[in-house]
Amino acid sequence: MEIDLTLTLSTLLPVVSINNDSRDQSDFSIGLKMYNEVQRCFLTVGLVYPDDLFLFLVNKCRVKEETLTFGGLCVLKHLLPRLFEAWHSKIPLLVDVVKSLLEEPSLGVWKALSELIVVMASHCYLVGSSGELFIEYLVRHCALTENNHGDLDILNKRVEVCLYFNCFHVW
Repeated sequence: MEIDLTLTLSTLLPVVSINNDSRDQSDFSIGLKMYNEVQRCFLTVGLVYPDDLFLFLVNKCRVKEETLTFGGLCVLKHLLPRLFEAWHSKIPLLVDVVKSLLEEPSLGVWKALSELIVVMASHCYLVGSSGELFIEYLVRHCALTENNHGDLDILNKRVEVCLYFNCFHVW
């Protein structure tokens, strides 16, 4: 992958994870517009360099730095349906990366990973024992204990932006 492309992707990825703490609706709207545009940039790059983008995102998830992992999972979730044909041969690599993240302690990563698993299931990426493992993961993480309930209240605004984007995605 070209150095310029790596630099561009490395600059865009943290923008997906920007923490917008403001409760002001206009700031939220601006953040959502920015999120959508950054996802569109990733799609544009993915249409031209699908293999390079996939490897970049997978490698960022493997770093296991929360912001990069969260951003990588959000972008993978967004692009998987759109680049399904180009990425179809990469199913085993994606499954391996998702398996490696199943024990991540961050609630934000749990949610983004759960959303990615649902998208993977809807595109027949979950087969065999790994499919069972991912379904078990979803079931285990759907129920929050009293200890986790407090974590949910302080969960980052970036997860809310990600969820809002999924519900009201506009091309």
